[in-house]
Amino acid sequence: MSALTPAIVGSLLLAVLSTVADYVWFLNIPQHQVSSGMIHGAVLFAALGAYLGWRRGKFGIGAIGGLVSGMVAALSFYALAPLGGYPMMLVSWVLLWIMLAALQTHLDGKLDLARAIGRGVITSIAAGLGFGVVLFQLYRGWPPTEFPALKHFVAWSMAYLPGLYVLLKR
Repeated sequence: MSALTPAIVGSLLLAVLSTVADYVWFLNIPQHQVSSGMIHGAVLFAALGAYLGWRRGKFGIGAIGGLVSGMVAALSFYALAPLGGYPMMLVSWVLLWIMLAALQTHLDGKLDLARAIGRGVITSIAAGLGFGVVLFQLYRGWPPTEFPALKHFVAWSMAYLPGLYVLLKR
């Protein structure tokens, strides 16, 4: 159970940022653009990386690793979307969690790519189950006529918790 508390803290941090990001998308960004998607991924996962790094006394390394993970995942979506549409988000999602798992193995003491790939795939599945909550609860009929911030926060909290728990579990 030692991974549960940091997973809860991490999921609450990401839920706040994701709720704010959803609100910005709701108010100001009528369509997906590469630049806005890159900024979204960079900010969100730089914060997660900073949190993961802070837990290991490596705040800067974590922040940079999270930033790169978020930007590469976002860019991969925009590169792949013309080939397969929105379902390409799944490929980007798996890539994101593999990169975050690589970051976590590095923060744990030694970068192990084979372990990071296995851990990242398993984490992406757990996180994907949580992400399903968001897709079905928040994004049917997007954009909404009003923005239910509490609903977004709760959905995002539930979405990130399974993935972070698996990522942080040793």
